[in-house]
Amino acid sequence: AYILANQGYNPPSGSSSAETAAATTVTTMNKLLISGLLTTSALVSAERKPAELQWSSQKCRDLGHGNDRFDECAEIEFCETEGNGGYRRRLHQNRHLLRGKRSLHMMEEEEENVPEVVYDGVEMWAQPKESSTEEYGDPNTYEMMEEEDENVPEVVYDGIEMWGDSTEEYEDPNTYEMMEEEDEVVYDSFGLYDEGGNFVAESMEYDESEEYYESFEGGGGGGRYATFGWRIPGGECTWPGPTMRMSRGKTYGLFVRGSGNEDTVTNIHTHGLHIPGHGNADDVTRTVSGSDVIIYEYHIPTYHMGGTHWYHAHWHHHSEQFVGGGAFGMLIVEDGSNVGTGVDAGVEAFLKNEKIFIASNHEDIYGPFIVNGVEGDLESYDFNSDEWYRLRILTVNLNPNTSSRTISFGDECQAYAIAHDGIFRFEVPARTAQNDFSIGDASRLDVAIRCALDSTISINDETVATIKAGQPSTKSVVPSPFKSSIEGQSWSSTRPDYLADLRDAITYDTYELKLDETNINQQTYSLEKPLCLGHSDVQYGSIYEWELRLSYHPLHLHIYPMQVVSENNECGENHEYGEFYDTITISNEGMGRSRCKVRIAFVDVGGKTLMQCHLFKHGDQGAMAFFHVVGGPTQPDEPRVHECASGLCDEPVSIPLCSSGESLNT
Repeated sequence: AYILANQGYNPPSGSSSAETAAATTVTTMNKLLISGLLTTSALVSAERKPAELQWSSQKCRDLGHGNDRFDECAEIEFCETEGNGGYRRRLHQNRHLLRGKRSLHMMEEEEENVPEVVYDGVEMWAQPKESSTEEYGDPNTYEMMEEEDENVPEVVYDGIEMWGDSTEEYEDPNTYEMMEEEDEVVYDSFGLYDEGGNFVAESMEYDESEEYYESFEGGGGGGRYATFGWRIPGGECTWPGPTMRMSRGKTYGLFVRGSGNEDTVTNIHTHGLHIPGHGNADDVTRTVSGSDVIIYEYHIPTYHMGGTHWYHAHWHHHSEQFVGGGAFGMLIVEDGSNVGTGVDAGVEAFLKNEKIFIASNHEDIYGPFIVNGVEGDLESYDFNSDEWYRLRILTVNLNPNTSSRTISFGDECQAYAIAHDGIFRFEVPARTAQNDFSIGDASRLDVAIRCALDSTISINDETVATIKAGQPSTKSVVPSPFKSSIEGQSWSSTRPDYLADLRDAITYDTYELKLDETNINQQTYSLEKPLCLGHSDVQYGSIYEWELRLSYHPLHLHIYPMQVVSENNECGENHEYGEFYDTITISNEGMGRSRCKVRIAFVDVGGKTLMQCHLFKHGDQGAMAFFHVVGGPTQPDEPRVHECASGLCDEPVSIPLCSSGESLNT
């Protein structure tokens, strides 16, 4: 079209007048088209909003399920990018082969004449620089040489091993268990050397061409390609996956297809929903592989609070790999009606005036976060100046050595917290505006934000997005998070039973939980042995108080939100007394505090459920456990499988009860 419009198109000699007229018309239309496209592109915002999964009743009929069980249905596919070696290679390429401008630097120690490799705060010492690199031998190893009278302490830090003779120096829970070998440290194909054993990182540091960096990105263009991901059938495998939106009072059928690879087994977890964790619902023991299709049933009850949640792959031993490849996306339950007392037209307009912020460090787990998968630049949000927006925030962290971060807005903006982990505060918004918010792993945060001038959004003091404040709003109904649009006037959120205030309630029992990297209460993940709270199952309809000893490990409880009842900040700056969360994270600075106390109402939903450390690496290592809520309603197993090539797909998994040793499929 561009060539035709700018070079012209001359019909062949002897063409009829109609053909000549048609050619002229085409050329003119192409000029208009190109002009329109260029004009439009100049006006289109850089803000990137993920695609949305399309639910419909027609899709249910197309898939042979009519409306007998589901109100609406949709299809989603797990996907893999071929030929890139998977998550582990991507991690090596991006983190260790100098992805972007976050390069590995070589620095000399003048007195000792020893090259020091500094990488994201991890120091690795080598032999004197005049020694030959040929001595390193295998390019996958990096021999550590001791100085004559000095031992260098060894620590295993996310697979990086450093040498020494003492483990007592490293009691910080951010470090891994100590290991010793004799002569060498294996770096798991870090890529510091080429195939001939030659050190190449130093030369790579100076290659800043776009072609070089794109060669490690898996492609360029319209978005970030995913090593593993979720996509709408027929779409590209990019991250984040399509946003799921659900409405209260509806039952959904999600048809999940495997990637086509028989060796890739996965599933999907809806993080934050208050729905069954057994049967054909949100059960993380379910599986799909190859081109098989399984069916998830999600009933969102009318009392379910609207909010910001997310979904991700949750197959044990592979969660880090799959989420690390990009298999995650945002899930939103629409607010609907009866949101709270004092909600007027201005508040309703504000709640719908949303922006989406999905930040992930999965492409470079020691580097900065990337927002909304924006390629090659920062995400940029377009605001009307001084207009209130609802910013839905999700952070996805793959670094197993940190579990909290600070999200900051520039001084040109004013922000109030309105919801944590998809759960409205009791009084909305918070009483005090703030520019810095502490948020833990797997958590979500909704804020009311307005900006008078252009500004920025940062994570841990590094800018990850910009805000462009345009002209003032001309909307007929002015969005406002405040009742009657009067700043400081809060409204009260409607509280269903599972989110009722438990601070003065009578508890059925108390229990202590301690998380480590590989276990919960010294019990590693098992399908044969549930976690027994006080040697018994949890009683449906009861309220429990748990004392949490978390160190920096984020505790995520499926299905049942937890209310913070520690009054003296024992639960850390990520959490506020009296508010509800589905994940509790005590930041590294708060690891010495007293035990964090939470209360949980085990209502509405029964059957098996799961708790875990939500550092993906730790969950895969065994810091995860099933337990049972007995005496409550059960979820059916069917419909469960839509297409199965082998004849035996997604069989229900039985977990024993604590009380009798019996096994239940629920």
